[in-house]
Amino acid sequence: MDLETLMQKHQKQLSEMDWTILGYILENEQDLMHLSIIELGEKVHSSKSSILRLTKKLGFSGYSEFKYFMRQSKQHTIATTGTDLIALQTKDIENTVKLAQQTDFTLLSKAIQKANTVYCYATGYSQRKVIEEFSKMLMICDKRSIIIPVKTELDISMSMITKEDIVLFVSLSGETDDVKQNILSLNARKIPVVAITTFSHNFFAEHAQYAYFYYSTPFTVSGKEHIAQSLVGLSVLVDLIFRKYVTYLNKEFEEGM
Repeated sequence: MDLETLMQKHQKQLSEMDWTILGYILENEQDLMHLSIIELGEKVHSSKSSILRLTKKLGFSGYSEFKYFMRQSKQHTIATTGTDLIALQTKDIENTVKLAQQTDFTLLSKAIQKANTVYCYATGYSQRKVIEEFSKMLMICDKRSIIIPVKTELDISMSMITKEDIVLFVSLSGETDDVKQNILSLNARKIPVVAITTFSHNFFAEHAQYAYFYYSTPFTVSGKEHIAQSLVGLSVLVDLIFRKYVTYLNKEFEEGM
């Protein structure tokens, strides 16, 4: 499914301003990947709230998810209703594990062990449920871990986070606009950042000292307006990160005996 198909599907709900915004997006798809919602609003002489309403009319939770759809759609990776969804799930898991097998987790394990506190922030509810389990498992290893539940608390916590800590961001797109400034601020203060996102070139990964990727292929549901997407790949990757950390701790313990 592409943007033009969505436009046709929801055409009765779209206002004249919506069509203007979508017309600009279709003509500037490549530029869209680098525009924040405020910057897009300036380009089309519209407000942030108008663009948010438009993305929700098209079936998305917000602008970040819409941009992710546009990137995936361009790569022709939106699964259609004829796709074998069980095979798709297996493929996402296999690709996540295969990529992880080619990745060295040693430096991340060392950074987690060294950190006074592991701060965890997820950009969505579903991602937060996964990272909450990771945080609980870290505490079993006597590693202090704090979940930051909402953006307001992330902003408040910024002054308390130090170079002796590490901050882990979990996201679908890796492009959530209102978090980008937090990551840039952590970079400026030389505080280690971990990004866990879907496999793509994205802002979070680009500005993290440790970047890890999972696969999550969107798919359509017959008769439904929304695009469905499973985070099983994220669960697999986070579990792998924890197991790699425990393996590292066990090795350190055995070598110290």
